[in-house]
Amino acid sequence: MERKFGVATKAIIRNKEGKYLVIYKSDTEEISPNGIDLPGGKMKFGENVEESLKREVDEEIGIKIKIIKPSRVWGLVKDNLHLVGVTFLAEFVSGEFRLSGEHTKYEWIDKEKIIAGDYLGWIKEEFKALWRRRRDSNPR
Repeated sequence: MERKFGVATKAIIRNKEGKYLVIYKSDTEEISPNGIDLPGGKMKFGENVEESLKREVDEEIGIKIKIIKPSRVWGLVKDNLHLVGVTFLAEFVSGEFRLSGEHTKYEWIDKEKIIAGDYLGWIKEEFKALWRRRRDSNPR
């Protein structure tokens, strides 16, 4: 069995109202069909991380973003694939939503709803990590 290694990017995108974007996978997706997701995907050879994320967001949902800062580094090993990922906090800049065939819908929701709601563990962890870092770097 050939082993593969890749790097992926994900975005936690905030709008001007302070809500965050989640998207929902189609029923044809191999991993977590119909599940909640964050925009992003695998880097192409020669891309830098930020270029990759902006390209993936545009391809998947048709919008432009401004990357603010890295939020979390994560890893996944499944079957013969080892994936290392970087999640970024980003802001919505412009564009009309146009979902690719990978996703069926999107919604803007409050971070508290994500953290307290019935969402996948990795999604909750993404948001918890973002606010842990904020709290740790901005003590009051």
